[in-house]
Amino acid sequence: MAVQRFNNPFISLDSRLKSGTPGILCKLDLEKAYDHVNWGFLLYVLRRCGFSNKWRNWIYYCISTVRFSVLFNGSSCGFIGSSRGVRQGDPLSPLLFVLIMEAMSRMMDKAIIGSLLSGFTVGTEESSTLQVSHLLFADDTLIFCAAEPNQILNLRYLLTWFEAISGLKVNLAKSELVPVGDVPHIEDLAAILECRNASLPLKYLGLPLGAKFKAQTIWDGSVGNNGEKIGWMEENNGGLAVRNLTMFNAALLGKWLWRYGCERDALWRRVIEMKYGSEVGGWCTAHSRAPYGVSLWKHISKGWDKFSKYIRFEVGEGRQLRFWHDLWCGETILREAYPDLYRIARNKDALVANHLQVCNATTLWNLDFIRESQDWEIDSISSLLNLLYSTKVKGSGVDTICWMPKTQKGFQVSSYYRVLTRRGVCCFPWRSIWKSKAPSRVCFFVWVASLGKILTADNLQRRNIIMVSWCCLCKINGETADHVLLHCPYAKEVWDMVFGMFGVHWVMPRKTIDLLACWQGSFGRHQHFEIWKCIPHCLMWCLWRERNSRSFEGIEKNVADLKLLVLRTLFEWVSASCHFPCTTFLEFLDLCSFQV
Repeated sequence: MAVQRFNNPFISLDSRLKSGTPGILCKLDLEKAYDHVNWGFLLYVLRRCGFSNKWRNWIYYCISTVRFSVLFNGSSCGFIGSSRGVRQGDPLSPLLFVLIMEAMSRMMDKAIIGSLLSGFTVGTEESSTLQVSHLLFADDTLIFCAAEPNQILNLRYLLTWFEAISGLKVNLAKSELVPVGDVPHIEDLAAILECRNASLPLKYLGLPLGAKFKAQTIWDGSVGNNGEKIGWMEENNGGLAVRNLTMFNAALLGKWLWRYGCERDALWRRVIEMKYGSEVGGWCTAHSRAPYGVSLWKHISKGWDKFSKYIRFEVGEGRQLRFWHDLWCGETILREAYPDLYRIARNKDALVANHLQVCNATTLWNLDFIRESQDWEIDSISSLLNLLYSTKVKGSGVDTICWMPKTQKGFQVSSYYRVLTRRGVCCFPWRSIWKSKAPSRVCFFVWVASLGKILTADNLQRRNIIMVSWCCLCKINGETADHVLLHCPYAKEVWDMVFGMFGVHWVMPRKTIDLLACWQGSFGRHQHFEIWKCIPHCLMWCLWRERNSRSFEGIEKNVADLKLLVLRTLFEWVSASCHFPCTTFLEFLDLCSFQV
């Protein structure tokens, strides 16, 4: 919501700066906004908004029965009734406050109509300009007016009248008067309003207003190149399910591309359209090649080419859809599906309505070419007509935009993010790693091991650490992740013990990731399945701890002790994480010895 509200003042401000006409931006601060609301005025606004007497009584009961108590030296001094205001933290209060501020908005509109105030103009053509005089978001208020003393005086009168009827007082000491352009007498204007003067850029809704959006100091003056670059991946691609912030930002910005095509009457959309213009149909803004302009929206609109690949349209009257260039029938746009026919089309930018006729609920299609069709084009024309007549069109009403990645028509940020980050078919065994009953730190270790990133001797040598690659378990071979966890003779005895208990015949794969990918069992819903899923984690964890114990502490376990440790660890994990029928370690051993 902040982005939408922020676009409007920035675009208005940008237009004013480009025009060279001086102006004033008033940032007002309401003094204890919720606490000073006049109940009588609130009920009057509710009545003017069409709320019934029953509803108004309910609202009055909610706000008038509030009681407050004061603690004096730790003791309550009774309760005090309230005579005005709405409670902070009450979910109803923001809605009621918006209705109160709507009255101020209407007063501003009347002042503009009466030429008492003038806002900032957006657009270049006299016939298609839009005037923005004020923007209200909760108690954050921005007012645009000319740099003239009489307008500042009229604004002060208006604020005084609003205070008298609503109870909301503008704290002029905290309010700011900001010059836009060259305003030499800004101190005199601030003296009329009895507020302080400031300068651009300033903060509005936490964002910098009037600043260059590419300026690094605006966003974070301490940003440098000291941070490590991390390539985030999806969980099923071997990542940690942390979102790619670049792609997620693109998905969030896609929501504004969607809303631009849907919210035709919204103020923010009208402001942007006046500034940049729209393409045919009004689904996106015209492409701006100028070096100036509001970089915020220009950056958002750059994502249209990628965004448009995932939308299609449903035909109403067809007056907002281009016949050859928009995806409204078939799987691709007609320009690409029938390039030969597109080349001979009389009007390559024709709308669907130019070729569509609906008579008595009967749909007729008229194709118009610059010449008679040739024999080799008959099949293409026949195929196109079959496609057109098989496409369902309403023939009336507005054309609508649909989001293809989801069956419902509405856009979803999550679905756009998924298609932006979609990679090819991936066989990374993320379920085997993360869906186990093993502790989280063990799952994390197995994930690192599956990627071959644990700090074995070979990986340390790649980091320019000088050491001998020697396996401290078997004391024969070099040390790699796959050797320590799978193929070491010391580790192989432990694996063989587990396979023997479960009656499983297994050929050990070459890599750890391959073992996890094929780790399946024929246990169904039997208790063995939960035990079986934990086995790779348990064995790898115990083997790795034994390796570290030998490397750093000089303490060694024989194979028999390690086997017992593996079984006890497995019993503890499974018992702690699920409803398990075994209460003793011996019962657990009997259960694991079940032959399949």
